[in-house]
Amino acid sequence: MKCHRCGLEESIPFRCNYCGESFCYLHRIPINHSCPFLDKYTQKKDLMMRGNYNTSSSSSVSSASVSNSPLGSLLRAIKIKTSKTELLHLSVATLLITAVGLSLNSYRHISWQFLAIFISAFLIHEFAHKFLAQYYGSWAEFRTQTYGLIVTAISAIPFIPFKFIAPGAVMVGLSDRSKFGRVALIGPLTNLVMGFGFLIFTYLYPYHPYLYAGASFNAWIAMFNLLPFGVLDGQKIFDWNKIAWGCAMAITMVLFIVAYL
Repeated sequence: MKCHRCGLEESIPFRCNYCGESFCYLHRIPINHSCPFLDKYTQKKDLMMRGNYNTSSSSSVSSASVSNSPLGSLLRAIKIKTSKTELLHLSVATLLITAVGLSLNSYRHISWQFLAIFISAFLIHEFAHKFLAQYYGSWAEFRTQTYGLIVTAISAIPFIPFKFIAPGAVMVGLSDRSKFGRVALIGPLTNLVMGFGFLIFTYLYPYHPYLYAGASFNAWIAMFNLLPFGVLDGQKIFDWNKIAWGCAMAITMVLFIVAYL
């Protein structure tokens, strides 16, 4: 069957319990496919959360106060959960991205600085999604996608002029639209911070070409992910807050123009 949202063919589709349509694993959660009955889904999640809260109400007052304190927030923020499956998917994706980076110079000599910048732009973007989602209490793990792996592998061919890097994405289980939008936004924001950082260093150290590459590549990654189409971050941000999407895109355009001048 085909996903009702993106048209992706899925041999084992997920059927939404609220609208009854079939979706791929990317759009299986009601908030991911903009379910018309999202309110019912949110109400059910809220009731479940309240039930868990009542069950654990016998915990000591001191532990509850620590959990709600800044220290508790910090501990939740640095508590990173992963799995062997995620590490395997990340390893495969990183290998393909390394191949794409090497293909830019036809697999001849390439500086380790450039390769580190090339790979980090992808990894930090994905880790930002994961860490913020887990901070919000959601399950979040990176998963590769078959068509994304194929397109990325084709981009690793040296004579292919256009490079498309999208081996996978971080899957999250948030029902809150605001938190879901922030998780989508944090990825491109990390690329913007890195891009402007590299741009500043190009003025301090003008004879290091990999700094220019870092600024331009992060600008390209941010702009691509902010496009409001399909499963990209831009579509999720646009659905959540159009002003936030517009501001992020405007800043990205500034970085893109300055980095490529």
